[in-house]
Amino acid sequence: MGTPYPDLHPDRDAALSELHARPLQLVDAGIRVRRIVLAVAPVAGAMQAAIERFRDFAAPLGIDCGHHGARQYSFETEERHVTWEFHTEFITVTWRASLADNENWPDDVGLDALGGARLVGATRVDLIEAATLPGPLLATFRPESLCAAAVEAGKAQVATDFVPDADGFTRFEFASGGLSAFRRSITLRRLLEIETYRTMALLALPLARTTAPSLRAVETDLAGLIEGLSDATTPEQIQERLAGLHALSVRSGQISEKLGYRFAAAEAYGEILRMRLAKLREVALGQGSSLTTFIGNRVEPALATCEALNKRIAVLSAKIERGIELLNLRIGLDMQIQNTKVLETIAETAKSQFRLQRTVEGLSTIAITYYLLGIIGYALAGPLSMLDWDKTLTLSIAAPFALLGVWLAMRAIRKKAH
Repeated sequence: MGTPYPDLHPDRDAALSELHARPLQLVDAGIRVRRIVLAVAPVAGAMQAAIERFRDFAAPLGIDCGHHGARQYSFETEERHVTWEFHTEFITVTWRASLADNENWPDDVGLDALGGARLVGATRVDLIEAATLPGPLLATFRPESLCAAAVEAGKAQVATDFVPDADGFTRFEFASGGLSAFRRSITLRRLLEIETYRTMALLALPLARTTAPSLRAVETDLAGLIEGLSDATTPEQIQERLAGLHALSVRSGQISEKLGYRFAAAEAYGEILRMRLAKLREVALGQGSSLTTFIGNRVEPALATCEALNKRIAVLSAKIERGIELLNLRIGLDMQIQNTKVLETIAETAKSQFRLQRTVEGLSTIAITYYLLGIIGYALAGPLSMLDWDKTLTLSIAAPFALLGVWLAMRAIRKKAH
């Protein structure tokens, strides 16, 4: 009897499938490859809806869409090989055809199924059969932004100027004749991904620029409010400053919420972009710049701007929280002082009541003694007359004893009450 087969982890198949989620497609030289990058709406379910639209497009054409968890779909038309890829927040549609294909927006790649997705980037890569780029071809690029480099240890060359054509496509020329089909396909994928992630990473910069004035306004308001904290002496003024800080906290939170995802995505895209550029192993040809240098000189400052803005938001939030803590502490101290004063007033009132009570008790003792002596006088009037004793002298002698007796009785009653 063999060892029983262990239970499978519920995510095992997904983890294994991820290795083959986007398989490499081998390509030959002498073709033209286009890719468009489209951002889906930033709402829940938008990407799944886009996948369902593609499946609805593919079903009548007999295209095998595989299982519902797939993220890459490929199919053939009469003139093109088409691949759709669904990422976290964007879609890429890539198709390849002959170098004679001049149609940038063909009808057979399924563009009608894109729905409300918006175009972010478009790339065209011409794979020529030569191992080096001919001079006349390099002359078709703008010299001020020309990037020309040898890649794959000098076995291939790439050139571009990152200038879109009339249809918005950025053109790359890729001399790949000296590469095997495998290395050519890998390098092609890297070129497409470099342009894809460069564009996606830079989406954060316009948002940072439009949000910077709002952030500066909050910083300015906070500086003025903090400077005026020392002038707040009354509870009303303190509450007013606290309400102002809470309002600034809401504004800061709204800015952070607006920028948080976009900045995090830009950082991730920037890291992928750096890795793809490093894998090219490029060396500048002496005409223009290398892709790494050109892109780095433009993308890195943009990402640094986003990072700096993100740090400003974090510092702003920390300042607001400290201001709120200080005011809450001051309010707490004021409440303690007020409570102390109330307790002192209560104590003083208790003392006054105690003194009044003692005074009343003293007066009560005297009054009771007075009435007691009156009763004694009436009670002893007959006997004193028969004994021929002086009534006044007798009451004078009895008065101290009567007073002492009343005082002792009052004391006993007070102790029993306590």
